[in-house]
Amino acid sequence: MVVQHKADGYGERMTTLGLPVGDLFALANAIAAMVGGATAIEDLQTRVLAYSTLPDQPIDDTRRDGILGRQVPDLPDNAEAYAALFRASGAVRLPGAMTPSLPGEPAVPVGLARLAVAVRAGAEPLGSIWVVDVTGSLDDAAATELERAAAIAALHILRARSAADLARAQRAVLLRRLLDGDADARLVAAQLDLDLAGPFVALAFQPQFGPAGDELRLNRLVDLVAMACEAHQSGTECVAIGTTVYALFFGGQLDDTQLIGIEAMAARLVTRATGAMRIVLRASVGSRVTGVDTISRSRRDADLVLLLTDHSADTGQVVSARNVGSRLSLLELGQVLRDTPRLFSAQAQAVLNLDARSGTEYAATLRSYLDCGRDSARTATLLSVHQNTLRYRLRRVQELFGIDLDNADDTLMLWLSLRVGD
Repeated sequence: MVVQHKADGYGERMTTLGLPVGDLFALANAIAAMVGGATAIEDLQTRVLAYSTLPDQPIDDTRRDGILGRQVPDLPDNAEAYAALFRASGAVRLPGAMTPSLPGEPAVPVGLARLAVAVRAGAEPLGSIWVVDVTGSLDDAAATELERAAAIAALHILRARSAADLARAQRAVLLRRLLDGDADARLVAAQLDLDLAGPFVALAFQPQFGPAGDELRLNRLVDLVAMACEAHQSGTECVAIGTTVYALFFGGQLDDTQLIGIEAMAARLVTRATGAMRIVLRASVGSRVTGVDTISRSRRDADLVLLLTDHSADTGQVVSARNVGSRLSLLELGQVLRDTPRLFSAQAQAVLNLDARSGTEYAATLRSYLDCGRDSARTATLLSVHQNTLRYRLRRVQELFGIDLDNADDTLMLWLSLRVGD
């Protein structure tokens, strides 16, 4: 089957099988008829791009699950099978999948054998074709036909990928504008076909690749995030900005129940990325907002939550803005006080300056005392000091800085300034 092309009446490029380039489902059917087994075409992320639908060709649970989820199931021997496939220069025969067994017990077959071939454009791998071999009787002639079909599949996948990459790039530009708070947010959202009324919530996924970074792994992470989010809710948009991958959920009510589901999905994704890609991944869920003009606010909250997870070991790998609202408010107050120095408590600044010069711990003492609601016993326990030591430090604070802890207004500004200063 030599790869040739001809034009039909509409100028469409055609293969010798009479199929328009890009019609992967028709190609899968043609291969299934020619080779003699149910066929599936996959990309490099083991997503099922197309599958044959010819009647009376037996299939197994692995194929059925792959078609239903449009993703190859994660089986124990997958890594070895794909490694062998992409090492080979031609078609390979793979035995049926087996369930793990206890020592001394035989493994149980759970899938049929396959005849498979890698799809390449030159040396670049694009995906693979898998044909179910029910009886193990697909011969060398079938293998040769499958290898020839891989050349045509490469044309189909390249064309489909080029169109998809262009569309994805265009949507990524639009999504970045929304997350950045574009002044024309309503126009941008209309181009993405979003409901202008919302609601919306942004997720942020921050990988740690090491000091050098890794563009290839970042691209794989974008694909992984997009696939997981799309599986959770159809229509989800994803984009990478810098080294952070963002996902935008929208539609429905996005109530607490739905947000809990999104958080659980993000937690599973973090676990999967750790196992499959060997990276440390943190995730955050921004605040729920209404209206496209406020999407950037949800993204900002997701970024702030990442700051909290970066500096606090007890927050876990996935944190939602709805669970740390007060801490987010303090972060924003801190920014206000930094931008407007006159609002920062002069007494708090004097305490911080003395600690910096002399190595004293008056700021930590005051902050802990006020955090504990001025409970001396709790504060002493928290600081691991005797209550008499605590009382001495508080007296010295009043003497050195003229702080009156009975003045509610001064104490409030003192506590806020010390908190955000920290």
